[in-house]
Amino acid sequence: MATDTGRIGSDELLAETALHAGQPAPAAIAAQLRSDIVHGVIEGGSRMRQDAVATRFGVSQNTAREAFKQLEAEGFLRSEPRRGVSVAPLSAEEAREITELRALLEVQALGWALSAPEPSSFDAAQRILTQLDDARTVNTIIALNAAFHRTLYEPAARSRTLALIENLRLNFERYLRLTWEETAHLSQSQQQHHEILRLCRVGASKQATELLHEHIWDTGQLLIGRLKKRSM
Repeated sequence: MATDTGRIGSDELLAETALHAGQPAPAAIAAQLRSDIVHGVIEGGSRMRQDAVATRFGVSQNTAREAFKQLEAEGFLRSEPRRGVSVAPLSAEEAREITELRALLEVQALGWALSAPEPSSFDAAQRILTQLDDARTVNTIIALNAAFHRTLYEPAARSRTLALIENLRLNFERYLRLTWEETAHLSQSQQQHHEILRLCRVGASKQATELLHEHIWDTGQLLIGRLKKRSM
């Protein structure tokens, strides 16, 4: 059921608990709201009021408005005439679009990274996979999954592409929380991770990027199917 941002716990009313050191206020507020959305504290479809957010963080409504603009640009919020601003709901159509974009960008990023391979990145990715093998909580699994992919792509040194991938990942994280309940999928995903890394190590770029494409779509198709069932 949709919630109202004015009902967030009173322990978050103090601005100093929400604003990250060194960040402009709108960016810090956007970061906290983004985290709330991704972790399901604020659900899809929830109405977002500037006055409630301004009160929560102890800032002006202009500052809250700037944070809203950032989150709208990132796809977390949507603004509709006469209906105001709300959290973008989870949908099968959006899951498909994000999956298509991830498949394009992440496969390209891995291809670029493997054109000048860095063994130290493979070693770091292996350490992450070892931790992921033992991970049990959803938050830990999602964080390590993101770190593994990020570590493989970073040698590409394409800042714009990597920033786009990161934004898509944050949007997709809400959907990922629906899949890790499927233990069979988690096991398959981790097997693919290990095989992608093995292919990267031996210089099999074509096979590695093809498996990454399959890996992204396996997760995407599972999500799309589950979201379609939820909407019936």
